[in-house]
Amino acid sequence: MTNQTLNLDTSFALHQEGEKYIAGFTQSMMKKPEQFAKGHFPVYLAKGQGSKVTDVDGNEYIDLICGLAANTLGHNHPAVVKAITENLTNGLIHSLPAPVEIKTAKNLLSIIPGAEKVRFFKTGADANSAAIRLTRYVTGREEIVTIGYNGWHDQYQFDTPGVPAGIQQYTHRMPLFTPMDEPKILELISERHDKIAAVLLSVPYNRTLTPEFLAKVRQACTDAGIYLVFDEVVTGFRLALGGAQEYFGVQADLVTLSKGIAAGMPLSAVAGPSETMSRMDELQVSTTFGGEMLSLEVCNAVIDEYKSTDYIARIARLGQMLKSEVNAISRSLETPLEVVGYDPIPMFLFAKNPVEHVKFAEPFLAEMAKRGVLMRREVNFISGAHSEEDINVVISAVKEALQAMKANGLFDGEKG
Repeated sequence: MTNQTLNLDTSFALHQEGEKYIAGFTQSMMKKPEQFAKGHFPVYLAKGQGSKVTDVDGNEYIDLICGLAANTLGHNHPAVVKAITENLTNGLIHSLPAPVEIKTAKNLLSIIPGAEKVRFFKTGADANSAAIRLTRYVTGREEIVTIGYNGWHDQYQFDTPGVPAGIQQYTHRMPLFTPMDEPKILELISERHDKIAAVLLSVPYNRTLTPEFLAKVRQACTDAGIYLVFDEVVTGFRLALGGAQEYFGVQADLVTLSKGIAAGMPLSAVAGPSETMSRMDELQVSTTFGGEMLSLEVCNAVIDEYKSTDYIARIARLGQMLKSEVNAISRSLETPLEVVGYDPIPMFLFAKNPVEHVKFAEPFLAEMAKRGVLMRREVNFISGAHSEEDINVVISAVKEALQAMKANGLFDGEKG
């Protein structure tokens, strides 16, 4: 393992230029330098191939960020490249529907439990908002319960500047970080049973939920006539081929998907039973680019890849290997680092308190980058392109990074 001194001059120069022309500097707040190890971490990437990315200064890294979870198959996967190149000359978007919409809908519905119809969008937030509008219309109720991050739209981020204060009365945002949060959610559903249209649930990444708890949520929603919507923007095509529904054995009323639905191409979807989904035609839910053909062709090809390979089993096995080895190393070095959560979505935690966690996570990311591993402070991802060799390199880098941090006194006074 090489502890290289990174040359990041081009990255830093582009950062200064980008600040001049791009509002907020980047298109996603999760890509801001402040989210990583500012000053010791690349700001711009130039290319990706398989499990690796190269920054604008020529430094190569094993990529655990995976395009913020979108690159489920890694970079430049042959199935993705083939779908794009073979269909590019057919056009990007037609003035009327294209047959690929039907082909891709049928393929997607074949793996989503309980789903009979689908509607395509472009982002996870779009899909979630469409699902919420649909449930409000069908139930005649206005309130929703949101669990986890469901996007940047007003009804999910009502305490953000620029959002009307009145929106808050319609959204109950509930945490699910500990088992103690579970009864509070069930109590809220019981108390507001005749006011709530939907429970929009994105599973937390710091712990693994039990099927028993989700079954209780399912029953509570059924009893109250509330729609249970699984936000599978991240977990879809990771936990199981059929997503969280298959993984936990719990049926949702609607499912929202994005990220891995097209392995990096911009696409999202709402899927569910025909009886409910057919009501969408009565609403103003419309998007020009939902029928963009290249993303749909890639989605179709990617689903075929998921179906025909051991992708799901591989990312789980490699994620479990990473978690097990890193946790053993951390214990042996007596550091506070622990890898938690679902195997293909490993979450690196130094402390439960966010401020304390960042105090260790920033230098950790800097040390990992020097050793050729690009990762986020907390939630990371295993892709179909990662190999056992890649994971072993990451494990070795973690050991060296923790040793360096310990030698620098960063863990003094901390209990392992």
